[in-house]
Amino acid sequence: MVAAAREAGELLLRASAQGLRVSGKGPGHELVTSADLASQELLHRRLGDLRPDAAFVGEEGWGGPPLPDGPCWIVDPLDGTNNFAHGYPVWSVSIAFREGSGRISAACVHDPTRSETFRAARGEGAFLNDRRISTTSRATLGACLLATGFPYQRTLDDPGADLGILDYFLRRVQGLRRGGSAALDLAYVASGRLDGFWEERLMPWDMAAGCLLVEEAGGRISACEGGPWSPSSRGVVASGPAIHEALTGGIGISRTRMR
Repeated sequence: MVAAAREAGELLLRASAQGLRVSGKGPGHELVTSADLASQELLHRRLGDLRPDAAFVGEEGWGGPPLPDGPCWIVDPLDGTNNFAHGYPVWSVSIAFREGSGRISAACVHDPTRSETFRAARGEGAFLNDRRISTTSRATLGACLLATGFPYQRTLDDPGADLGILDYFLRRVQGLRRGGSAALDLAYVASGRLDGFWEERLMPWDMAAGCLLVEEAGGRISACEGGPWSPSSRGVVASGPAIHEALTGGIGISRTRMR
């Protein structure tokens, strides 16, 4: 799995250097490039060789929920396409394997621009390249660096996100970031570069690999809409264990005020 992610990353780096075909996708501000499609084709082949019995769910061309039953690859061949298309070096390849039980059992988030590979297997810890990683232990919002993301479906009348939550944390934390690759944001929570991350309106391939990384690094995850997280959740809250209640509580307070 790691070898496949790195091979896709090399493909993406070459494509970026050679020039891209870029087009819009869907009704919002989302892009797709020729590199997204080539990366997904490569990963479909490589991962199919590893587990021919497993279904393949990739961002490009997926027909929609629900996820298929049984073992399944959940893949984002290029997470952060808008960044990639603009030459902004914050993007990744994300691969998760879901067992037939529904649990994510293996994960990889690869950042080709920094030669960093985040990986985890359930029960075996999380690693950045060959170094074991862990989430932070900060327990007060005022000491924390958080990250979030914004959906592609935005209009002048509807930003597509709950700005009350953004306002709540912006007033309370040490810093707030928006990287543009949810998979990398989750990997950064797992490695302690971020104390926490939340985002609404995500898809399974945005979250699946990163959530296992956070869990195996000692962190906590919840569904952004409340309750336990699963690959079918509509968003995620992820953090070190000490700050998690403050994050989920802040989101709940913000939503109550907006009603």
